[in-house]
Amino acid sequence: MDKLRIGEFVALTGSTRKTVNYYHRIGLLPEPERSAGGYRLYGLAELERMRVIRHLKSLGLDLQGIKRVIGDSGSPHTARETLLSLRRELRAEIRALEERAARIDALLEDEDLVLDRDVLDPPSFRMVAEILGPEQMGEYSRTCPQVYHQHRQLYGILDDFQWGGDYQQGFRALAEYFRQDPAKYQLALGLGARLAALSQLDEDDPEVEALARESAHLVRSMPPVRELMCSQADMKKPLDEVYREMVAGVLSPAQLKYQRLFKQYLSEGEQEPGPTAVRG
Repeated sequence: MDKLRIGEFVALTGSTRKTVNYYHRIGLLPEPERSAGGYRLYGLAELERMRVIRHLKSLGLDLQGIKRVIGDSGSPHTARETLLSLRRELRAEIRALEERAARIDALLEDEDLVLDRDVLDPPSFRMVAEILGPEQMGEYSRTCPQVYHQHRQLYGILDDFQWGGDYQQGFRALAEYFRQDPAKYQLALGLGARLAALSQLDEDDPEVEALARESAHLVRSMPPVRELMCSQADMKKPLDEVYREMVAGVLSPAQLKYQRLFKQYLSEGEQEPGPTAVRG
């Protein structure tokens, strides 16, 4: 075939001079032969290369990915690995889009259309659910339904803002420990049932302090979890005050006091009741 000059080449391929020059510069499109006058001359090889580039771009590959497939290496192994990686990314994007669609559907089903409501489980809560598994999470929701929904809301508040601490580490450590030690998990469920009952008690009821001490004792009996929780820095003012105001709509005054005392007893290492004192 007759060779094409760059103007004819870009017109035929639907590209631009700037794009073609950039492809040459990054090595995506090899330099063609030149005429006696120094003009680039494009033929079938360059047209086929542009065609492949267009097809790969339509799949979602960026220029670096395309170069890995057809550029310097062009090996079948590189092409397969690149396309497999692209497929994983696309599936992750599809899952994210489906989750967004589910959130929108859940909001649309709500007659009041409360936009700040958590219509799906927050990331931290989903992480805990994946670690514990359906059986333990099912037992959690049946044994302590109120605390289950409260924790779901609290995790959402922690996930939605930057409070200055990696709370997910603590959640992950606790869930992994309970997954490996069902007996401790049963103790925690018993304490969770009592925590739910605090919503009906005055904040000065002795049960608030007793439950905080026993909860701290349980965590102190799990060294990896205790070490991680104690090492995490508390929120700094005014963030701590803001957090307390936000969770006041989720927890009762007695439960808020329990939360404060639990942190205090855990950090101070005060003497706690022995295992025989744990009820539930």
